[in-house]
Amino acid sequence: MAAQLEVFHADSLAGPMKALKAAFEARTPSVTVNLTSGRSQELAERILKGDRCDVFAPSSPAVVEKVLMTKKVAGAEATAASWSVIFSANEMVLITAKGNPRGIRKITDLAGPGVRFTRVTGEKDLGTRRTIDFVRNVAGLEGKPELAQKIIDGAVVDAGQVHTVPQTIQDVVTGKADAGVVYYSAAVEAKNAIDIQRFPATVNISSEIRNAATVPATATEPAAGIQFVRFLLSEEGRRILEATGQPPIVPPITAGALPPELK
Repeated sequence: MAAQLEVFHADSLAGPMKALKAAFEARTPSVTVNLTSGRSQELAERILKGDRCDVFAPSSPAVVEKVLMTKKVAGAEATAASWSVIFSANEMVLITAKGNPRGIRKITDLAGPGVRFTRVTGEKDLGTRRTIDFVRNVAGLEGKPELAQKIIDGAVVDAGQVHTVPQTIQDVVTGKADAGVVYYSAAVEAKNAIDIQRFPATVNISSEIRNAATVPATATEPAAGIQFVRFLLSEEGRRILEATGQPPIVPPITAGALPPELK
């Protein structure tokens, strides 16, 4: 029977992780990869409570370094994680309905009459702050910084409720909204149903968005977990990341006591 590898990952990594799972399983038939997608902070809290996780890949290394590497798993003496490796980057993008029927070319077009904008919300979702910063950055670049708050406040979502990256994309696909802001990797996964507009690195938050990986203390298949992380960092893994909207970081950035197999 194949070993079951439990991988927790950020919503923004859904597309890349599906592709990595398929390639890894083809190379390693003795392992079956089970993917659990969610908000990075909430997934980390599950690990701290003792939930089994063989590989954790959040959309911010701080979730590993400042949360798991500083706290113990509930009811145990083990620190939740002892190392992390930053393997890829991401960026925020503007998405519109296929064919862009409203002709939205700029962020400031979202302030136009009748334009319905959707976005990520929820205090535990890193995409919330990143979306707001992105809108402000691009509105400033376009010379209309005063429109940023109007766009943010005018979104067709309840800012007090949780609204995820997948829900934001679904809003645009189904016609509930004309445009939204999501991670590039998430947009690439849905590229057949939406149009994607990218912006310069000076405003797209790419310098702040980094994806990390670790094998937590709650792993029951730690050797297979390290093997999966090695694959993330391999040439094949990097090609997959690049193709799915996750430019790999080479060389990777590490923290903590890295396992010998990854050095």
